[in-house]
Formats: sequence, C-alpha cells, structure tokens
Amino acid sequence: MGTYRNDARAWERDAVRWVGIDEAGYGPNLGPLVMSAVVAEADGDSLGPTDLAPPERFWDDLRATVARAGGRGAGDRLWVDDSKAILKGGKGRDQLIAGCLAVLDAVGRPLPSTATGLIEALCGDESDAAELDLWLATGAAADVVCRMGSLIEPARARLACKPLAPPCGTWRIAAVRTAAVGPERFNEGLGRFDSKAGVHFEAFARLLRWAWELGADGRPMHVCGDKHGGRHYYLEPLLGVFPDAWIDRGAEGPELSEYTIRGTDRTMNLRLTPRADARDGFVALASIVSKALREEWMDVFNAFWARHVPGLRPTAGYPVDAARFRRAVEPSALALGIEPRLWWRER
Repeated sequence: MGTYRNDARAWERDAVRWVGIDEAGYGPNLGPLVMSAVVAEADGDSLGPTDLAPPERFWDDLRATVARAGGRGAGDRLWVDDSKAILKGGKGRDQLIAGCLAVLDAVGRPLPSTATGLIEALCGDESDAAELDLWLATGAAADVVCRMGSLIEPARARLACKPLAPPCGTWRIAAVRTAAVGPERFNEGLGRFDSKAGVHFEAFARLLRWAWELGADGRPMHVCGDKHGGRHYYLEPLLGVFPDAWIDRGAEGPELSEYTIRGTDRTMNLRLTPRADARDGFVALASIVSKALREEWMDVFNAFWARHVPGLRPTAGYPVDAARFRRAVEPSALALGIEPRLWWRER
C-alpha cells in the first residue's frame, strides 16, 4: 500500500522533507526505551513525475548498495529492514551496527567508538536522559568499548561508497535524532501517565517537536511511523504537542491514522501505519539506529553487573529473562545501594 501517493506534482515544484520514526525497547524490563527519527530531504525540481516517494522507492533507488535482511543476493550490501528482522536468533548484530554507522556517516557525524559517544552523537543535548553514566561510574565498566567501535575500521571501505546516497541524486539523508528514556525516567513517566503508552508517546512527542523546528524553513514535511500498539486515535495527545497549531484529522482506523498539523509558516503530515518499517526505508533506518543504541547500552549494563556477579549470563532485558537476571543481581544491587527504580522498569 502506498504511503505518499498523489503528491508527485507538488514534489516537482517544492523542496520536501521526509521523517521516519521508530523505537526499540518498549517491551523490556531492563534498559532504555529508545526512539529515533531519520530525516531525508529533496530539493525543488529534483524529483520527477512518479507515483512513489523516496521512502517507498528507497530499496529500488539503493538496490546496488542496500538489501532487505537476509535477502537472496544480499552479499556485502547494507541490510536495511525492521531491526527485528536483522537481529534475529542472536545473529545480525554486525549488520545492525553497519546500518547505524551508515546513517551517522550519511549525516556527517564522526563515527563513535564508545557507547557514550554513540549516545552523544544521536541524542545531543538530551544525552543524560539515556542514564548510562551509572553503569560507567567505576572500574572496568568505564573501559567497555562498544561493539560499534570494533567495526568502524572494517566498515570504512563500505562507507566510502556512500551506501545511503542514491545514484539518482534526487534525495539525501539529512539528519538523525534519538530520544532515549533510561529506566529511572521511564519509571518516573509511569507516575505521570496511566500506562507505559504515555511514556512512549512522550518520547515520540520529543521527536515531533524536534522535527517541527526543522520545518521553520517552510519545507513541507511528511512524517511516518508505526502505530503505537493497537491505538488508532492520536488527536488529543497531538493537541498537547502542538497547542498553537491547527490539526486536521484524516483517516483513523486499523490501517492508518493520519493528521495534518499546520502552523503559520510550516506544515507537517503525520501518518501512522502498522509495520511502517517494512514499507518506508526511513522508518526502517530509524528502527536500526534505535536498536543499535539500545544494544550498545545493554553491553555496558551487562558488563557492570558481570563484575559483581561472577558467571552471570548477559540479558537482552525482555520479561522472562529479565526476571532471571534480576534474581541474580538483586543481592549485589542491595549491597551497592542501587535501588531497583534505577535499573528495573516497573512495566
């Protein structure tokens, strides 16, 4: 199903911006909730008359350098897909990291060699919200080098060919931003909202406001993301995000929830659909960036506890295994004075 049809003629006249948003870590009890936005832009007159916008023709435009996860003939091409399709059964971590590095390279960011550097590159002035410092405070955990750091040099040859730059030259990856919510902030959010869905939307709102500021140049903006669970109605929370804007409500149902947000000098079209990361290349990149940051965060977290609990198996933080991990580390956490609210998400 097309996501951006019927605007082709407008693309020929105007500069356009697309934003893909996706998250990682909504379900776990351990580690942060991470949500990212990947921005692409096209200048006026750069897009020809086509019924598909760059988010949908992404894989075709980049077919020489990009492939779906595990697809036939993928070879050495970059994997761009839902991060859950890339990181599967304990495999795919290197491909996930390669995708995140490619996004950072595409927007001109230095390639980080530590989890702290990755968070700073993606979260900017909101880096503290990831709450990584507690696990870097003392001892060997401070020296943990993220998996990404070990892959930078091998990745340089691949990045030299600019795998996310389409040969057609009609669009480009322009920016990336991540909102991370560490465990303590997550629990604080649960105190303000009826459910963790409110914490999720709060992170989403941070990225929407960031994207809205980009729109000060008047460039029309199309934002796409996954549905938030089974939710179909978003008008009320959006009014809280944009109190001074006019919001037109479009379709609201299982397949699509659509809204147009209008300010005095900017416009944003927001579309939320199931499995957006399967159809929209920029949403898929956002999924990859979010998952890569969360995985690097968990490496540091696991290294911290491994120092205090000999033989401890690492965890990805999801409910069943998280309970096993909590039982193993709780005595050490008590001895260290680290309260559960600082590391265990209550929902």
